[in-house]
Amino acid sequence: MKWSVKLKSISPLILIIVLMSSCSTNRNYRQRGIANFQSCLSLMNDLIAYRPHTGPAASDFLQAKSLDELESLYGGESLIEIQRNLSDETIKKYNAHTMALLDEDFKIKDIPGKKNFLTKEEANVIYNAMSESKVNKNHNCYDTDGTIGFCFGRATIAHLEAIVRNVNPEAIRKIWIAGDMGKWGHHVATIVKAEKGWYVLDTEIGFVLSHEHWVSIYLPLKEPKANEIMVFTTQAGRFSPYDTQTYNAMNLFNTNSSDFEKVSDYYRGYFHDYFEDLDSVKREPLSLPE
Repeated sequence: MKWSVKLKSISPLILIIVLMSSCSTNRNYRQRGIANFQSCLSLMNDLIAYRPHTGPAASDFLQAKSLDELESLYGGESLIEIQRNLSDETIKKYNAHTMALLDEDFKIKDIPGKKNFLTKEEANVIYNAMSESKVNKNHNCYDTDGTIGFCFGRATIAHLEAIVRNVNPEAIRKIWIAGDMGKWGHHVATIVKAEKGWYVLDTEIGFVLSHEHWVSIYLPLKEPKANEIMVFTTQAGRFSPYDTQTYNAMNLFNTNSSDFEKVSDYYRGYFHDYFEDLDSVKREPLSLPE
């Protein structure tokens, strides 16, 4: 249930006090030296080992024989532009192929002390961490007019919460949909490897679910006269549907300096606040198989 529903019965004065305190509007964000939130970002980027792609997209995605090969065929192009330039018939074929690759046994390089797949219960641990994060619980502080959505923010949080719990970075990916859904033109969520297939961590749904179930919910949401919605999957480190950049200070914090000013941040401190929390709060690793 969203805040807009929960707070209907609260007086305007109380509502203003609650929002001002939870959004920390008077907090001094200026720090000396390398800020904790940026050093934490640097460490996380080293751990996720993202490999960006460049160049034009391939003319045929059906030739891909693995998820990694499929992503490489997207090149460095916008996922949204790829979808816009394809026919409905072609999109349906590519969606079927993407889903088939997600169903296949995904080869993951073993890393000592890292989990290659998760149980449903373990996926729920990460889902709950994302759901209970301060920035997610205070969503309205950062998206005051509901125009940002922050699906990409929640996907980033789910990715990093999995990393700090010793999930193999290759067992974490993102799943994207692109197409006209009315208010939104794309959506993204983090997925984690299950023993078979993938679990999707998307608080817009309200529970952990399979990748097949997730896709079946979103594909029918296209506008009546719009192109078919297209499904993509990428390494988890991809931040945006528009390019292949990974997490960086300019994208996340609107700054490349160690100083941070919330008033100049388009996201109103969303990622700054999350990385400060990630830097200061110890996360317990998931149980490892014997």
